[in-house]
Amino acid sequence: MSNFEPKTYSKLSDRNRAKRRRSSAGPVESNKKDNLSAVIVDSGAYNIKAGFSGDVSPTLIPNCIMKAKSERKRLFIGDQINECRDCSGLYFLLPCERGYITKWDVQKPVWDYVFSKNVCPINDNPVIVTQPLFNFKSIQDCIDEIFFEEYEVASMFRLNPTDLVRLKYAEDRKLSDDVPCIVVDTGFSFTHIIPYIKGNKYLNGIRRLNVGGKLLTNHLKDIISYRQYNVMEETYVINQVKEDTCYVAEDVNKELQVAAKSGNTNYIVRNYVLPDFNNIRRGYIQDPSNSVQKEKEENCQILRLNNERFIVPEILFHPSDIGMKSMGIAEAVVKSIYSCPKDQQEKLAKNVVLVGGNCKFPGFKERMYTELRSQLPDLWELNVFEPDDPISYAWKGGKPLLRTPDFKNFLVTKEEYEELGSSIIQQRFNTWMTDNSAVKEEPKKSVEIYKYLDKIKGRTIFGKHDNGNAPDLKTNGESTTANAMPQENSGSGTPVSLADEADLATGSEETSQDSFQPVSEPEIAINRTLRKPSVKTSSSITRDYERENSDALVSEDLTNSIELFPLGTGSYL
Repeated sequence: MSNFEPKTYSKLSDRNRAKRRRSSAGPVESNKKDNLSAVIVDSGAYNIKAGFSGDVSPTLIPNCIMKAKSERKRLFIGDQINECRDCSGLYFLLPCERGYITKWDVQKPVWDYVFSKNVCPINDNPVIVTQPLFNFKSIQDCIDEIFFEEYEVASMFRLNPTDLVRLKYAEDRKLSDDVPCIVVDTGFSFTHIIPYIKGNKYLNGIRRLNVGGKLLTNHLKDIISYRQYNVMEETYVINQVKEDTCYVAEDVNKELQVAAKSGNTNYIVRNYVLPDFNNIRRGYIQDPSNSVQKEKEENCQILRLNNERFIVPEILFHPSDIGMKSMGIAEAVVKSIYSCPKDQQEKLAKNVVLVGGNCKFPGFKERMYTELRSQLPDLWELNVFEPDDPISYAWKGGKPLLRTPDFKNFLVTKEEYEELGSSIIQQRFNTWMTDNSAVKEEPKKSVEIYKYLDKIKGRTIFGKHDNGNAPDLKTNGESTTANAMPQENSGSGTPVSLADEADLATGSEETSQDSFQPVSEPEIAINRTLRKPSVKTSSSITRDYERENSDALVSEDLTNSIELFPLGTGSYL
């Protein structure tokens, strides 16, 4: 007991010290910060990842309602399908189409099951819910209404799953917000490529491909149904076949040559044992050396898979193989990088993050690196990151989100929802990590339509402006030199021309063959003021005066007018 006496004494002394501090200085402040706990829900089109922020990993629940042939009266919601005795010929009810919620009568029962006491009850915890990129306003209104009015959550925050991926990646790599990265999210219904610059999404660089795991499963059903068995109604089983056997080939042409061989030289062929739901619950790849499994496989159907193993995932990189007019993932990443500002393009190539269920194909990361390396400049450094669990990586990003400063200010409480409404709340949710400071393009100058009538309007046949102040030309053939002579205004003393004679470039005989005449006194006065030679023709005096007073007198050559003949007179003659 003597060994424990100092420890008990120290504890008692610490308690007495604490009591003295409380009595003198009030309650003792704890050094530990209160960590905000929340319910994180990553609602995907295939799986819902839900759990508390303190959990190590989320609970994966299929986002669908299933009905089996063996038990027609019961509906299996989420992971209740594990209780089904015969999973052959399952009928699926999916709430999402192309990644967006369209059937609320299916989505609401699934959420009810997720937030039940057995899975993940909400209680009074704030809720973080993910939504797909560019979600429709009507869908957002329904989400807010269900969570605030049906589940009566105390507070909620909505954001994109790629935002959580960006936060998790920055925390793991200890990156600042100034370091850009590009997130490739390839899931069940679609594939999104989102570049992040200075911590915000760069909207001009976002790309979406309607290629996902659902398309791959359906294509594999078509191939197997054409070659071996009719499995068009076995979506659940064929999806397991895809997950267990398919891989991404690094060189497709080389793999096709190997698949064409027979015997032991063909290392691609695999025999897949289909489940019978009595002895075998889930299918697996046959192992010829295992004698125990051979006894179970006697009455089971076996699929022989050859080039289907790598041809199906190849659609992710070349959707045109099945007739889709769409670019592949690698090409979309390259175009997304080049659509960003030039000073950020090389930095984006250093941080390429791959998430989503399709990333679990063996060889996917290596193929992405090979494709990007061949399309990007050689001097750029390229880093492709794929987490150990790409499916739940976005859910794990909710923990660094809770540690962001002033996160409580981002939450929307039920009182704010009832007071402000859903439309104002959407602005707060949708502006999270969105680039609002993007460089605005300069408005393009409107193309002016050239009209000849507008240019000819108000002109005489000689190209003069038809002003009210200009006198009419004489038509009796008399010389206009006397009228063309400027006179002095009695009021201001400024010389003003009384006539405006056209000087055509074709050289009219009236102006080119003017004879020298005696110079009158007004002409001499004008020549002195303009410091010109005293002896000139009347037409030359008129030209000099028009150069000095071009605003008052306008004379043009129609044949050289760019406004009337923009393509030159040669095209009209």
